[in-house]
Amino acid sequence: MKLALDINYKHIVMISIPLILSLFTHLYNPEGFPCNFYDEGVYLRRALYVLDNGSPQDPSSRFDHGQGSTSSYDHPHFAQLLLAGIFKMIGYPSSLNPVPTIQSIEMLYTVPRVLMGLFAVVDTFLLYKIAEFRYDRRVAFIASILFAVMPITWFLRRVYLDSILMPFLLSSILFALYAMRWKKDVDADNNSSNLQSDKNVINQSRNIVITTIVSGILLGIAIYTKIPALT
Repeated sequence: MKLALDINYKHIVMISIPLILSLFTHLYNPEGFPCNFYDEGVYLRRALYVLDNGSPQDPSSRFDHGQGSTSSYDHPHFAQLLLAGIFKMIGYPSSLNPVPTIQSIEMLYTVPRVLMGLFAVVDTFLLYKIAEFRYDRRVAFIASILFAVMPITWFLRRVYLDSILMPFLLSSILFALYAMRWKKDVDADNNSSNLQSDKNVINQSRNIVITTIVSGILLGIAIYTKIPALT
């Protein structure tokens, strides 16, 4: 019993360290780094348009890209729908009492950037679980720490479609791995003819179907956020 408690405690510590690092690297000074980028304003405007008009398609989006095309569509709509739903729940932006000052504008950007930072923390946890499931806890620990502190992940601090789709894409991979594991268990149980094994096969088969469907739904959401997620 004591050994089990020691092992669980060590596991909690191992998973806590990368999450704490990720919290710091992705939530520290969200309004100051990186600098505000044009695309962030585009995605925030579209989310606010959904709040104000109830439609996911903002006609003025045709001005957000090169005018080789006059179409107002350039990406699927899930990002603005998700952001609009979250903004509705927290009362953004009216709860901040926005005024035309630099400090107020910074605060308007801070809230969605904090949200992106929290998504990045979820990404870190999912990456840990994927690596743990596929390899072992040591690999998961190293992989999640690298993800948490690598400079290349700084773009996840911005309000990008990539920042929004990442949790769904990683969750889809994790559920796919669970389905593969249960498929192996079913194949192993099929070699046995006892009643208990037959019950296990039925339960595991049900789990395979459920996790496969969930994985597909999550992947579909990632693609509905940004089509290149398919690749």
